[in-house]
Amino acid sequence: MSQRVSTAMRSAAIANRYRHVPKMPRWFYSFVPFKVATGGSSALVSLYLLQLGGDASTVGITFALASLSSMLGALFWGRLSDRTLRRKPFILLGFVSVPLFLATMAFVRSSSQLIALNTFYAFFLASTLSVPIALVLRSVRKHSWDYGIGKFNEVSGWGWVLGLILGFGLSRFLTISQLFMTFATISIPSIFMGKAMIREVPVYINRRAIRAFGNYVVEKARYFPSFVLHTNFSLPESLRRFYISFFLFWISAGLYFPQIPVLLTKAGYNREIVYLTLIANSAVAALNYERVGSFMSGNKEGTLRKGLFLRSLAFISILAGALLFPALLPLAVLSYLLAGYSWTFIGLSSTAIVGEKAGETEKGSAMGTYNVVSSAGYIIGNLLGGTVISSAGFPATFGFGLLLIGGSIALMRK
Repeated sequence: MSQRVSTAMRSAAIANRYRHVPKMPRWFYSFVPFKVATGGSSALVSLYLLQLGGDASTVGITFALASLSSMLGALFWGRLSDRTLRRKPFILLGFVSVPLFLATMAFVRSSSQLIALNTFYAFFLASTLSVPIALVLRSVRKHSWDYGIGKFNEVSGWGWVLGLILGFGLSRFLTISQLFMTFATISIPSIFMGKAMIREVPVYINRRAIRAFGNYVVEKARYFPSFVLHTNFSLPESLRRFYISFFLFWISAGLYFPQIPVLLTKAGYNREIVYLTLIANSAVAALNYERVGSFMSGNKEGTLRKGLFLRSLAFISILAGALLFPALLPLAVLSYLLAGYSWTFIGLSSTAIVGEKAGETEKGSAMGTYNVVSSAGYIIGNLLGGTVISSAGFPATFGFGLLLIGGSIALMRK
């Protein structure tokens, strides 16, 4: 075969590949109002707890309980969805829970009531974590699963950022209770859009056939470990060092994300400033997923180490800000930018490593272990964060987190 013919055939194959890039299913857009509402309200629980007289320990306990509830909810709704072979009712349940719980939070008058309500909210909201992925897998062809999940999470991620921007704009005019009611109202269209757009396609999903997907853009993944479908548990020999490393990483995340809004609030900064830092964190992550994913395939562990190193710089920045209060705000913004940027490396590479190193018969259980390790670390981190801050202050807490990141990097270098 001549070189000219070979080149022509290769060009035709490439052209044909791009001609068949699947269209994004319309039902993806039903998640936009839902994500705007959940993104915009994500900062309000911490701020409201502080307004009701809570402290760092209260915030830590609240997020630990919510993360535990979210983990149990994702497993419960995912298994129930698999057993009934239905997806749409569980997604609509998650949509309905947002206006109900957010509107109820607007009338809460004690921190204990808010903690209990937020815990139940996280359980019902978890039906929108694992179940939609199963529906995505039925909305696009098998060879386009990565593309479909990536586009779904891209739409969701930018909806989350838009909600934070809206929260920033409204926070100077509305009280926290009014913001809860506003985001509760914004989420309502998702119920009707989901009912009209989502088409039920009952089917059994073979968990072991599903590889780890690296295209996660959902911003909440950095605050609550996210679940796909896998619920089995095992410790493959090739991944034990990785699991320990990631366990330390998620403990540090629990020390970090819930407590920075507390630090900024204690330092006298208002809600608009808290929203601005969260916007910076979420936007820089969403902007860099595609670029990081394009060069990651050749060196996944190197990508993960780079992400952990960037996360250590984020801890150094916020530690310096906690020690040097006049420079707290710029250092907190820098820290959040580094944390968001680092997640693009960590989030993409970690799931890919699990899928690559687990055996063909262990992929489902390996991802299940990954999810359990992540959630357990985050819950412990939240509980430790509030305790350490109450006894030793913010610098000690962030310094401890930096040590944990150092241990995580050391394990990945072996």
